[in-house]
Amino acid sequence: MVLVEIDSEKAESLANAAELELRSHEHIMSRFDPESPVSDLNRRAMKHAVHPPNELWEILTLCRHYWKHTDGAFDITLWPLNSLWRMRLAQGEEPAEEAIAEARQQTGMQRLCFNDSAHTVQFQSAGMSIDLGGFGKGFALERLAGSLRTEGVERAFLSFGESSITVLGTHPHGPSWPVGITNMFDPSQTVHTFHLQNASLSSSGTAPFNRTGHARVFGQIIHPHTGHPIEGFRTLSVASPSGIEAEVLSTALLVTPEHKRAAVLSEFSAISAIEIVYYSREGDFVPRIQWQYGL
Repeated sequence: MVLVEIDSEKAESLANAAELELRSHEHIMSRFDPESPVSDLNRRAMKHAVHPPNELWEILTLCRHYWKHTDGAFDITLWPLNSLWRMRLAQGEEPAEEAIAEARQQTGMQRLCFNDSAHTVQFQSAGMSIDLGGFGKGFALERLAGSLRTEGVERAFLSFGESSITVLGTHPHGPSWPVGITNMFDPSQTVHTFHLQNASLSSSGTAPFNRTGHARVFGQIIHPHTGHPIEGFRTLSVASPSGIEAEVLSTALLVTPEHKRAAVLSEFSAISAIEIVYYSREGDFVPRIQWQYGL
């Protein structure tokens, strides 16, 4: 977190408050925390309807909204498929189609039953599990940016592991914050630069399950309509005024065919995006801009 024109004492106070806020969000959303509301939901929602805390209810209804507005490309229920592919590829083989078909019966937001009046959620298929990994960072960044604005912060740079970034205001030495998309195989090389002002940037990519030891390279992004991972090496980056929408769309667009992406993005405003695909050439992987929007 880079804060501009803030004295050190206030900056220390803001940093401490930010850590507390982020830990609170993490506790709500982390499936790795056995005491989190998400873990509780995953344990109980097959047996009966669960009334989650207000913040988790808000998150789940937002995820349902984005699932609908991305034609199902954004889906928080894919963990059974993700887990299946991880396990099988770790053993050096692909899952059988029968196993993929079975796991697909445990996924899909259409199998998440919402009671909007009672604020309850229930799973309709055994084995279902919610994973907010493709949503949580964008949500937390957007909330943190709002908290900083409330405290009077006008310029800031917030980065969660470089894959999710939010900026407030302008760079102290220019009209925008320049944020580069680096070459997956050569981090010293920038493939494209976004110029952000009061905006967020999120990048999703096919960091592979199996970089070596297999004839085909499978990424960790699962296509919800096929149950198979995206193949090859590629990244898709989205800039948006909303940290949540940048996070959601960077994953959703990666699994959406190029000819359908404009229709998905017509549901959103002020979006710019770029997809980088890496092609093998003489033993190296060379980046190429495959698709772009709003640039």
